[in-house]
This record gives sequence, structure tokens and C-alpha cells, in this order.
Amino acid sequence: MRDEDKPFIFYRTGKWSFKIAPRNAEGVRATIFWVLALIPVTGLFMWMMNGAQTDALTTLYIILYIAAIVLWSLAKMRWMKARSEIVDFEELLQIKREQDRAKKRSGR
Repeated sequence: MRDEDKPFIFYRTGKWSFKIAPRNAEGVRATIFWVLALIPVTGLFMWMMNGAQTDALTTLYIILYIAAIVLWSLAKMRWMKARSEIVDFEELLQIKREQDRAKKRSGR
């Protein structure tokens, strides 16, 4: 897939700092789909919490829900990154610094 056709833009500002944004209508639809996919998981969690009789069950349900949300988040990020044009600001800043140094050396 060409970068122009990709539905997301992945902005990297550091090793662990990034932002994924929809680029076009396809990206917005995919983001909505991912958010809607959470509704059944959250509904199941709420239903299970209403039926929890003990503290142990409540704790188990909360741990399972958090694990499901973490897995969902990681899957979403990985899926969106695979369909993103990647813009690395650190790389762009390094190029800018090199150009500025070259200008200073040339006396401009």
C-alpha cells in the first residue's frame, strides 16, 4: 500500500512517545469500528459485576477486564501502525539540525 493510500498517520516524537491519527474517512471508520468492538466487552464486564457474589469474584472480573482492555489496546495500536504512514519527528529534527550546522559553517 502506498503511503498516500494509508488510512492513518503515525507520528513518532520519541522512542515510546507517539500518536496515531486517522488520515481520511477510511481511518475514521476503522477507528469507530475499534471503539465499537469494546462495547460487548464492557457490557459483559458490567453484567458479570452485577452477578459477582464475593470479593474474590469481583477481583477476578476486574483483572480479566483490565487484561482484555490491554490486549485490545495493543492489538489496535499494532493494527493501526501497520496501516500508517510513519512520520518520525526525531529524524526530521536531526535533519534540521544538520542543515542549521551546515549553514553556520558556510557563514550564512
